[in-house]
Amino acid sequence: MSANLPDDVWPSSVEPELVARLVDLIAREGMLDRATMKPAATLDELDFDSLEAVMVINGIEQAFDIEIGSELRWGEARNLGELVVLLADSIKRATPALQS
Repeated sequence: MSANLPDDVWPSSVEPELVARLVDLIAREGMLDRATMKPAATLDELDFDSLEAVMVINGIEQAFDIEIGSELRWGEARNLGELVVLLADSIKRATPALQS
């Protein structure tokens, strides 16, 4: 899904402002320590489970006034960086004004 990047580099396919907003939402809604939120961190390493995933989706839907529903394929994300890309893609598809 993503190229091999250093552990602390977020994918360049997502605007830095959107990365920051998504990571903040994931940390807050998933009740995770923001300091541990690195692109290469796996969801298992973050103790991110299905309940937290539901909370994150709900938080993103409210923050962006969109519906993500079941279209998001969490299993495709091997790490937090890839999850951010999946979430950003879902947001862009649901928000035509954000599409480039």
